[in-house]
Amino acid sequence: MKIEIRTREIKDGNLTIYLDFYDNGRRWYEYLNLHLSPKTDRLSKAQNENAMKKAIEIKAKRMLGIEDEPDETDSNALPRRVFSDWMDKYLDGIKHNRSLSVSTYNNNSNLISVIKAYLSYKHRPRMLMSKIDKKFLIGFFDYMENVYRNTKKQDEPKPLAPTTLHLYQRLLVAMLNVAVQEGTISANPFYAMERKQKFKKVSADRCFLEKEEVIKLTETACVNDTTKAAFLFCCYVGLRYSDVSTLTWGAIRQTDLGKVIALKAMKKTGKQVTVPLNKLAQEWLPERNGASANERIFKMTTLGQCDRVVHKWCETAGIEKNVTFHTSRHTFAVLSLTAGGDLFTVGKLMGHTDIKSTQVYADVVMDTKIDAINKMSSFFSQG
Repeated sequence: MKIEIRTREIKDGNLTIYLDFYDNGRRWYEYLNLHLSPKTDRLSKAQNENAMKKAIEIKAKRMLGIEDEPDETDSNALPRRVFSDWMDKYLDGIKHNRSLSVSTYNNNSNLISVIKAYLSYKHRPRMLMSKIDKKFLIGFFDYMENVYRNTKKQDEPKPLAPTTLHLYQRLLVAMLNVAVQEGTISANPFYAMERKQKFKKVSADRCFLEKEEVIKLTETACVNDTTKAAFLFCCYVGLRYSDVSTLTWGAIRQTDLGKVIALKAMKKTGKQVTVPLNKLAQEWLPERNGASANERIFKMTTLGQCDRVVHKWCETAGIEKNVTFHTSRHTFAVLSLTAGGDLFTVGKLMGHTDIKSTQVYADVVMDTKIDAINKMSSFFSQG
């Protein structure tokens, strides 16, 4: 990274000193609150020399990733907290809070990794929290949207999805609110940002199959019978791939009300879930053939391979939707609500920790019902 000391004339005729950062085609600035006077008297010359000397010292620190120490004599100075260290403690608090889900921890962990990547990108890994301001957030949001790439698949780095950008924004706001409550920062700069500078909430795409499409898939051959059985099984029980691919025979219990799936902890949320096994779901269970309680029910391939099989299977069935294995879970939610299930019950069956997650499906069902009513009105209006 290249750092240059530059000046710019301001209204009073003085020159303000700032640092010009340039790295991999990206440029940003840091104003130092130091000034040069155009006057030529001895006092002005001495002040200019001191200002430039201070600017050179700050430049050297930035090259090493060192932040300025707060003024200890200032009674209003915020406590010295290195942002990355504070975030580590914040994440540890989430980890040990039993009321929070595993997904909450994972999402915050991922966000903190992106923030640390940004601090490294700006060559300021030890930035103090007192430096977090509106300008910092604008720069970070720009970095998330236009620079950062998810390298989970190193051969296929991807930008963050709009839904992920909004999620990280929401988590960061909550994080900074905690810092304000602790007195670590004076205010949350997010609330000083303009609406256009923030990420808008994006409606998540909930692709699902209608009853007729599920029946069509049932009647259509698939290149992988295990994937077909597991997918249709999930259409009737709502499990994720991570749960159905590790589901063992021991998780199926016989109760007074019939057979159920008893999961001690869902992979994503860590929540205990009990799901009734209706007759349609039981039809897609393979023969046990003496398998032990610890043996997996479905001997499945990777999620990526399952998605490819499902996509080809739907093409064969003439279903023109972007169907993935996870579509089975959406299908369960929509069909359950369409059949008359209430939000609370369906949410419990799916292991949702927030009713808002289930509400999304209720909105889809309502749109479907409104569309059906409009079509009926149109039909009767025809002469």
